[in-house]
Amino acid sequence: MKHKILATVIVAALIVSCNQKNKEATITNQHMMDNDSTMMHNDSTMMENDAKMMQTNTKTYSCPMHPEVQGNLNDKCSKCGMKLTVAVPHTLDDNK
Repeated sequence: MKHKILATVIVAALIVSCNQKNKEATITNQHMMDNDSTMMHNDSTMMENDAKMMQTNTKTYSCPMHPEVQGNLNDKCSKCGMKLTVAVPHTLDDNK
């Protein structure tokens, strides 16, 4: 009789401890999924901010002799080799 009671207590303890571990694992997984979605949102926000910064801080310059050749400041013209020094005015459509 003692063996049956002892075996029952051991089985009950195992069942309770296994259920507790499953609950902890479920809660941990939910927290990890919440953190992942927050991190993904932060990454997309940073990418949007980077794109806005690139658009607003970028100026275009052209060659004094060939205005159709455009690029960054002090790049060389592909036609004559002069530095691109003339600032090209941006229209409102360029900032979209």
